[in-house]
Amino acid sequence: MVFKFLQSKLNWRGGELSGNSYENFAEWLVLGLVVLATLSIGIEPEVVAEEELEVTHLSGSVTLSTRASMNALGLNDYDRGAMATVDMQVGSVVSEDCANCTGIMIQGQVNVTGLEGGQGGMGRVEAQLNVLHLRESAGEGLIQREWLTIDWDAGSLSTQWDIMIFHEPPMWQPEGRFNAAFSENESRTGPWILIEALLDYSRQVQGCLPDTFTCDSFSQPDINLSSTLQPLNPPVEIPHPTPWSKLENVSRTEESPAKTEQIREMLELGDEESNLQPWCLHHTQSVSSAQAWSVNGAGSNSVAPMSIYLEALALPSTSFTPVSGTWTEIDVSDRGCASLVDEAGVLRLAISVSEN
Repeated sequence: MVFKFLQSKLNWRGGELSGNSYENFAEWLVLGLVVLATLSIGIEPEVVAEEELEVTHLSGSVTLSTRASMNALGLNDYDRGAMATVDMQVGSVVSEDCANCTGIMIQGQVNVTGLEGGQGGMGRVEAQLNVLHLRESAGEGLIQREWLTIDWDAGSLSTQWDIMIFHEPPMWQPEGRFNAAFSENESRTGPWILIEALLDYSRQVQGCLPDTFTCDSFSQPDINLSSTLQPLNPPVEIPHPTPWSKLENVSRTEESPAKTEQIREMLELGDEESNLQPWCLHHTQSVSSAQAWSVNGAGSNSVAPMSIYLEALALPSTSFTPVSGTWTEIDVSDRGCASLVDEAGVLRLAISVSEN
């Protein structure tokens, strides 16, 4: 079409140009090129935006090869080496009472088999695991506050952990950030972990639990999990986590609290304090034991429980850097509560451990 148009305007006859057409040839040639360029732009294929995905399912197995992994599931009386098989559904959530709070909920079945060494001859545990991780955004990839609830429903072995973290200044954790802990889909720090992205958008993760000295890339891995990623679904609205309450007129006791003592190892505790600053959930009973210690936050390392495993599975993780202040622990009849209050009197970390 463009060629015929140029031929008519340039008086093209038998391969020659008429004399008065030479002076307009350059102008018509430029015009023809512009028309061709316009047509080529019009037929360029549209760039399809990459679809945003989220984890919707988590499955696989974990060999509980360390003492800590057994104790985390309440299996303190059994030998190491049991097998936990998981089948979990994952979904995004938003809070009813916090406009800037979003997170995930993980729910499903965990079966622990191969239990040996305990009393009663129990070789199998079937449990329901519910995990809620909620974050309050301060904008531009900044996280101000986090809530984490882990509900392990396994009959007499049931426990529930409730954790609140207040970041000041807010923690920077933008979506899709580069994670320096991984190099070419393999962990470069901490325990060995290998990530394999599959064709159906799922992600296969194999690796070692912390402190497993016999596990490496050449041995049988402790962890063999896969996460399935699918297009984003609308989040489910959930009630906001229960607020924490400060307890007044609590005095130090001679007996040390036992229900949260394992958490003390995360902090650099100093001398015992007489001025207790306890916080707790659902406080309706009298305090049976209470103690407090000073905390030196200078030079403290960040605490990031299981973060490398969660990020390998494309799940959000959290971390907390201890600050200077007062660490208080109390025991009541059905739970233990621990809290870190900074030097300005602000609650920075609160943990509740209850046994059902």
